[in-house]
Amino acid sequence: MGKLKYPLGILLTIIIGMLLNMLWCCNCWGNDNAIDNDKTAPVVIEQTEQIKNVGTTATAVNYLMLKDQEGNLIEEATNHLNFNISDYKHLEPIEADVVKSYEKIKTYLDKHPNQKFNITGLYSSEEKNNSAFTNLGEARANDVKNYLSSLGYDTTHMGIDGKLSDQLVTTNGVVYGPVNYYLSDFPSGKSAALLESELDNLAADIRANPLVLHFATGASTINLSIEQREKISKMVHYLDARPQSSLISVGHTDNTGSRATNTTISAKRAEFAKSYLVKNGINSSRIESSGKGPDEPIATNDTVEGKEQNRRVVVTLK
Repeated sequence: MGKLKYPLGILLTIIIGMLLNMLWCCNCWGNDNAIDNDKTAPVVIEQTEQIKNVGTTATAVNYLMLKDQEGNLIEEATNHLNFNISDYKHLEPIEADVVKSYEKIKTYLDKHPNQKFNITGLYSSEEKNNSAFTNLGEARANDVKNYLSSLGYDTTHMGIDGKLSDQLVTTNGVVYGPVNYYLSDFPSGKSAALLESELDNLAADIRANPLVLHFATGASTINLSIEQREKISKMVHYLDARPQSSLISVGHTDNTGSRATNTTISAKRAEFAKSYLVKNGINSSRIESSGKGPDEPIATNDTVEGKEQNRRVVVTLK
């Protein structure tokens, strides 16, 4: 028995060693797996983030879509009109499927003259309003309206407005599809008569409170107040509703210098104001310009303040 102790002890040692080795190896495999998981974890997270981003983009992109008032789809396109950040003019070229969608919508509107096509331009709080409108969204809606007018849309059956939205998709300085569309009933019967009355009142208001722009000597820029922007929005609304109407831009000066020189200066200021409005989406054929020099002062030219009041351009309905 004494002799067997040693072989048994050696065998037991070997067995224990094998068991320990197996346990150690299992831990090693567990560690390897943990290491592998550590290596693959960033990849998994990155893929998840990419999918999330794609999903967010896919749901946030504002596709071209129009439904009737019952919610039935009239037309939809995966592409849309796009704009540069803080800009109100759509980017060219326009995708072919977008053009086809607008043509399809026009066909629908032609068959439903009792419908009004409304355009809502969207803008984010981070964008700057470099337009003459009350907000960048309204300026974008006006730009879209002008484009659709070139396709034969009837502007008397269209409406524009702007809306703040911080859910817009932007990539590389481009805002994708910041425009919504919806239909409403076009006034008829008594409602149509009421609309005409409202337009008459709007015309009277524009004439009584015209857009007046004051120019410092040598000034070449126009900085509008909120009130002035609202007046321009009213003018655009009226021009759209009554296609035969037009605006007139008239320049005036103080009495400093010769009358001939002032007449020229006033005409240039009036034309400058007209160009500004045309740049902001008012058709040039709807605006006339002229200069009256110092002939129609509204204040005394004996004071600096009076001269400042006289150096002006007045834009109103013709």
